[in-house]
Amino acid sequence: MEKAELNRRGLLAAIAAAGVGAAVPLAAGSATAAAAEASDAEYVFLSIVTQVPFWVDHRAGLDAAAADLGVKTTFTGPLDFDTAGQARQLDELIARRPAGLLIFPGDAAALAPGIDRAIEAGIPVACIIGDVPESKRTAFLGISNYDAGRVGGEMLAEAVGGKGKVLLGTFPAPSTLDRVRGYKDVFAEKYPEIEVVDVVNDKADPSYAPTAYSQALQAHPDVVGIGGTDGDSGKGAALAVVELGKVGAVKIVAMDRNSDMLPYIADGTIDGAVAQKSWLESYLAVHLLHWLHENKIQIVKDSAKAGINPLPDTVSTGVMRVTKANVAEFMSA
Repeated sequence: MEKAELNRRGLLAAIAAAGVGAAVPLAAGSATAAAAEASDAEYVFLSIVTQVPFWVDHRAGLDAAAADLGVKTTFTGPLDFDTAGQARQLDELIARRPAGLLIFPGDAAALAPGIDRAIEAGIPVACIIGDVPESKRTAFLGISNYDAGRVGGEMLAEAVGGKGKVLLGTFPAPSTLDRVRGYKDVFAEKYPEIEVVDVVNDKADPSYAPTAYSQALQAHPDVVGIGGTDGDSGKGAALAVVELGKVGAVKIVAMDRNSDMLPYIADGTIDGAVAQKSWLESYLAVHLLHWLHENKIQIVKDSAKAGINPLPDTVSTGVMRVTKANVAEFMSA
């Protein structure tokens, strides 16, 4: 955990040097940098808790879309779970007038007014992972978070033999809380002998999560499983289980495919993970927004004049099960 904290401090220092919440500049000579020079169109991904490794795949998808389309893509957002800061940054982005926005909402209610202002300013908005359905957003791309929780619940139930006390790990974002609900519902419907004894707020913070799970395991020493619903819950639970000497005795199902978590699936500390198709979400969203920006989708000659949204309202990207049997493929990617 000391090494994790040192790594986190180094990351925070590097990003802080560029400005809190600032976009990481494009690498000189990269395909994305070259593409950005060829076009003025910019597509910005506004996220939250941007310090965590989970966003690597989304950023890679942005880079690939930029290279393919000859546009500029930018990834930005608060380092921590600062929902007010994210809402303020959305207003700053609207003033910049990008060609389109991709948004992972930390707080749907806080962002809905800003999303509506973006749409009114002629900036299409694609929500990623978490939706803001009460807003005028253009499209949503991602999974059913509730269904992802149900998949995780099935995996954890299988790992623990359908009975015993378990912990669930999360942080207070709408998407992850929906996954918690999915876990709980599948247990209630199909596995009545599984009891959720605590829901741990790991803050989606890789430096804090191991402590959160260690404390929860000490408070509930008879726990047999942990279901994680955010990208940092899996490794955090794994480190806690290793520290307490409970590898094998406490089964873990993680969320997503963070590169620093996958080795724990390979060595059996984590039983498996429910992974989103993060690269695809960014890659496809930029294409959809760019096609709209360039008026490539000819449902009618002028979508704005007709008052219609030519994009799909919802694109369900689905989940993948990562296990010891296939984790090598994800590690090589």
